[in-house]
Formats: sequence, structure tokens, C-alpha cells
Amino acid sequence: MITSHTTPRRAEIRSAAGVVATGHPVSAETGCRVLADGGNAVDAVIAAAFASFVVEPGQCGIGGHGRMSIHLARDNRTIGIDHFIRAPAGATPEAYAEALRRRGSDAQAIQHTGVLSVGIPGAIAGLCEAQRRFATRPLAALVAPAIALARDGLVVDQRMALQVTQRARDLRGFPDAAALLMPDGLPPPAPSWAGPSARLDGTDLARTLERIAATGAAAFYDGPIAATIAATMRAHGGLLTSADLAAYRPHVFEQPTFAYRGMRYVTAGDLIAVEALNILERFDLPGTDPLGPAARHLFAEALGQAFADAFVHAGDPVHLATPLDGLASKAYAAERAAAIDPARARVPVPPGDPWPQQRREGPAEGARPLPPFAGTTQICAADRDGNVAALITSLGSAFGSLVAVPGTGILLGNAMQWFDPRPGRFNSVGPGRMPLYAAPVLIAFEGDRALGAVVGSGGYRIQTGVLQPLLGLLDHGLAAQAAIEHPRLHSEGDGQVDIDVRVPPATRAALAAMGHRLRVLDPAALGGGLGRTSLVWRDPDGGWQAAAEAWSGGTAGIA
Repeated sequence: MITSHTTPRRAEIRSAAGVVATGHPVSAETGCRVLADGGNAVDAVIAAAFASFVVEPGQCGIGGHGRMSIHLARDNRTIGIDHFIRAPAGATPEAYAEALRRRGSDAQAIQHTGVLSVGIPGAIAGLCEAQRRFATRPLAALVAPAIALARDGLVVDQRMALQVTQRARDLRGFPDAAALLMPDGLPPPAPSWAGPSARLDGTDLARTLERIAATGAAAFYDGPIAATIAATMRAHGGLLTSADLAAYRPHVFEQPTFAYRGMRYVTAGDLIAVEALNILERFDLPGTDPLGPAARHLFAEALGQAFADAFVHAGDPVHLATPLDGLASKAYAAERAAAIDPARARVPVPPGDPWPQQRREGPAEGARPLPPFAGTTQICAADRDGNVAALITSLGSAFGSLVAVPGTGILLGNAMQWFDPRPGRFNSVGPGRMPLYAAPVLIAFEGDRALGAVVGSGGYRIQTGVLQPLLGLLDHGLAAQAAIEHPRLHSEGDGQVDIDVRVPPATRAALAAMGHRLRVLDPAALGGGLGRTSLVWRDPDGGWQAAAEAWSGGTAGIA
């Protein structure tokens, strides 16, 4: 019997008129208002995203990047909008080697913090492209709630106070960011019963949002804001230029679909989820106890295999010959599933060779990218017409690179950390390249009808936050809120398994006996370490359910 620790903390949210689920109450409320006013799911997600830029500045922002999945019910089309970062034209291995030589730093330091961690931001380009093509409301109307929020000041909640405190030491070297986040030289206090929450000045951010509302993406990529960004980069030895910004375009594409036990789905370009699901499809998960050791072991092994392969074989397909078709193939998954011992963990999980399924040859040498900090949020929505939209939007780490653009309220992301600075690898840094992408923006289908969307935040734990609720919905018949709050585990193939403290002790003991090195985490703790998840899903009566985690600040609402 499942213990009370796994009982959902929230009642189900249901509505035929439309639903929204996000990482923050204010962004969820913003999206719901747009739906209630007659907007579609795309409108709701865009408005919620701009609101999140104000209320979750440690998670996301104008200077960040993302991916979006959109299902258009009337046309039966599923679109991806890739607005992930790309490397500036000057981002060569030689440039980073020279920076290392001059600064006496290690590669992690210069790629994680400061101007060399800044790639070309795509967030505004992606959202504006989504609005132009698929929304029903003017951009100005969708940005207006965020402008009002910024004018009122950035409210410091517990998560933001913790994030500033965690990066306070780094902020000493970035006076512009410190002036924004620690105006009196100290981290802002967390809210308490003793007084109202602190507010940070959002005047500059409000002005920047007003410019974007008036002229769209051009306000960011070609004009005074772009010039100020480029000047900031030049002044501190960065690589991002005005030409890089002017040349950036989001990639809009018809999404390929994949299948799991007859259900079709899309991921907006992530293949780790595809490989893991292909492997798990070879096993009888529906016949296992979802909290038992057999199900947990299989998930850890499948996800670890997918990560091990991605760290070695995945790269930017525009610039490199990468075995993406091989990684996504059912035949390759069958081969990898056969290598799983149901009674013993593989430590570490060895990468496989997907090239025979690709029908071409290529190298197989890579390096594990840096695990991202908490700098992402997630938003999804469904409307009365059956349209579904889902977004992850990110700065990389908390507050990104800590490079603040003076007079704009913009903090630039640090996604260059996900490149390998060494040449000759699949994930090597190079002009125009995209780093390893490992975050499914998942929309699922039953026939031609969208079943719903599952999205997450939390770095590589996005995989766990998306896949395990999905398996709960599909294989174990859980309702939306129960699926999202069901205990999870995370594995990247190196032997360590992060596991929810609510997983029964007998299951944890059995996993340890199999050879898994367990680290027990409490998801209810701030920054719990198992990702944050939001989802919208079809109700049996044809309406919608929405779910978000109570302990992470996530909120679900109805139109």
C-alpha cells in the first residue's frame, strides 16, 4: 500500500475551458487571465513567460533561451520553436584556450560565470516568433502584465533569496549585477511573518519590456539594447557582438513524432527522453509496482544509458555528423535493453554504439558537460479548442552569467557552460554551434488529439521530472496531480542515483543491494534536487487536468 507520504497534497485542477501550469503562482495567474479573456494556449504561455521573467529572475529572463512545443488542434500540426543559445562567431576553442592562458583560470570557471559564459540569447526571438505565427493576441497585450509587475518591483520570495545568497560570493566580482540583486550590499531577506517581502528595483526592466512590447524582437536584437549588450561584452573581454545578435533566428520546425506503447509524442529536439522511453518500452513496467525496486532499477538503468550515450554521441547536427537517428531508433533501444541486468546495476553505465543504426561512421569521444544550476522554469497550457503549448525557458544557472547589462534590467545567461572547451568532440565549442540539449518539452497524443504536455526545470533533472510523471500517467494510471507528486529518482549513468526520501526504505535497500549508490533527497526542501514539473493532461470526460508541485512554488489554474 502506498504510504501517506505519496498522497497528493493538492486536489485535482480540472476545467473544460482551459488550464495553465507553471513554476510560479503569478505566472500561472497571468496565463489563466489570458485564457479567460479568449486567448489560446500559445497566448497563455507567452504571457506567463514574460511574467516569469519578472517574478522568477533567478530562473529565467530576457537574456536567456529556451524551447517550445505547440500543437495546433485545427490543423493537426505540432511545431517546435528552438530558441536555444548558439555560440558567438568568435567562440572557438582557441579563444577559450587563450582566455585560460591569460586569466590562469580553469575552463569551468570561465564558462560558468562572466562574459565568456554568455552565448547568443534566444528567449525574446522565440517568444516573439511564437506570437507572430501562432498567437491570437497582440504582443503588447501579452507583455503588459509583465511590465506592470516590473514597475511594482521584483518581489523577493524564499527561492530568490536563497539563490542570491548562494551566489553572493560570485556577485562580488560583478558590480552591476550586485547593484541589482543586493542593492545594500547584502542578500535580500527572505519573506517572513515579521514584514512584507523585499522588492528590488524593476524600473529598467520595465522600460526594456516596453520596448519589446512596442517593436518585438527587433528591440532586443537590433537597436540600442543590442548595442548596449555588445558594448558590455567588449568592455569585459566577451565574445558576443552586435553582429551575432542581429544574425540570430529561432528555428521553427514541424516536429517528428516518436512512440511509446502506442502513444505518440514530441520532445522539441531532446533525444535522451526518446532513448530512455524506447528502452523502457521493452519491459513490462505496467506490471510492476511503481514504488518497487524492479521499476526503479529499470528506470535508473534506462535513463543512465540514455545520458551515457548523449554525453558521448550527441552534438549539433547542423555542424557535425551525429548519430541522432541511431540514438532514437527502436533497434538500438532493443540492443541497449538487452544489456540491462534486471538484478544488477551497471556502474558506470557504458555508452553504446548507435552508428550502425545511423548507417554512417563517426567518432565516439566526448565529455560530460557541467551540470546546470537551478536557472530554468517551465510553463504549459491547454485551451478549450484542444491547442496545447509547452515551454522551458532558462538562464542556465541561477541569474545566469551574473553579467548585467547596464540600464536594461537584463541578466545574460551562461549556457556556454554546456560546451566542451576542447576541440574535436561532439560537444566542442565552435562558432554558431548549439551545446548539448537535454530537456524534453513533451507533448503527447492519442490518435490526432493532444493528450497533454509535461515540462520541467532543474538542469538534467528535467528528464526525471518529465519522464517519471509521464510513466505514472501512462503505465500506472495515475491522475495528473498524483503523477506529478509521485516519488522520483534520477540517474545519469555514473552510478549515483538521487532518490526521493519518500521511496519506501525496502525499495531503497534493494536498489543499494543491486549496486546503485543512493543519495536520498527531500523534494519538499527548497532546491530539493529532483527537478520541478508542470503538466496539463486530458481528463477522462474530455476536459483538462493541470498539476504542479506544491513544494516548489508551482501552480496550476483554470481559465
